[in-house]
Amino acid sequence: MKDLKPKIFIGSSTAGYSIAEKIKANLSPIADCFLWQDPDVWETNRSTFDNLIRMSNYFDFGIFVATSDDLTLTNDKLVIEPRDNVILEMALFLGAMGHHKSFLLVEDGVKLPSDFNGIFMPRFDRKNDDSIILACNEYKSKITEHYQLGHLSLYPTTALAIGYYKNFIADLVESVQTAEKLEFNGVIYTDFKLKVVIPKDLKGMIREKASLFYKRNGLQPNDIKSKFRKHHLWFQLDPKNAPIALMYDMPSTLTGIDDAIELILQKNYKGRTKMQTIIEQKELNNFKRVLQLQIDSSPFAQHTVEIIDEF
Repeated sequence: MKDLKPKIFIGSSTAGYSIAEKIKANLSPIADCFLWQDPDVWETNRSTFDNLIRMSNYFDFGIFVATSDDLTLTNDKLVIEPRDNVILEMALFLGAMGHHKSFLLVEDGVKLPSDFNGIFMPRFDRKNDDSIILACNEYKSKITEHYQLGHLSLYPTTALAIGYYKNFIADLVESVQTAEKLEFNGVIYTDFKLKVVIPKDLKGMIREKASLFYKRNGLQPNDIKSKFRKHHLWFQLDPKNAPIALMYDMPSTLTGIDDAIELILQKNYKGRTKMQTIIEQKELNNFKRVLQLQIDSSPFAQHTVEIIDEF
């Protein structure tokens, strides 16, 4: 499965749209960027507020442009402020995603609400493209780094990946260090490797997908016996590769993620929308990334386990 780029929603006022376009051009090498005027961003027959809630589930990051739009009298002083809806939308993404995923780029001279006092936000001069690039660069590395980490979200893939590792892989990789030899058709296998198979999609029961995968690839059920227990797994036992025995597992714990996504999206119909399909792919990628982080924390697991895509 090709790891997806992070998806970024870029919001601005109409007056600040040209700045948003420059931000999109600057961030496009590291992410799939969508401007608020792009087609298919807003779902028809939904309010703006409902659409923003929906988009906070779909996008990985939100970037909002605070430009000098309104001249306001505050405490008997005229101040330049951004459009109210930009601040509202940024705050909504901030509440839904957290401060690591929702960012504000601010034009020089713009006054922000006092609640933002003490929070560093890059400033730019709309007449100076280099300052816009520098403002974007403040967030580039943060976006790339943060996307590679596993984080809890409305969807359960982070917790599922950690649970799958702790409840299955960690015990297995420790067991194979002292496992008894496995003899099959007169060939002896003593070196056990595990291939964790990530399914192509979440359609249907993962257990059924796994069963079809094992049969399609001619895998055989067998046991490895360790000091404390026996593990029942599916094997590819090729005499040419002896003494290496390849074990395969497609995590059935992934079953139910599609149901969780449907509940959060408040679906009342059958079938998959484009948004749901992309969210499912994002969550499979997240499961894969978090699981790899767990594997990398153990020398035993690094030696024994490889994550592969369904083939």
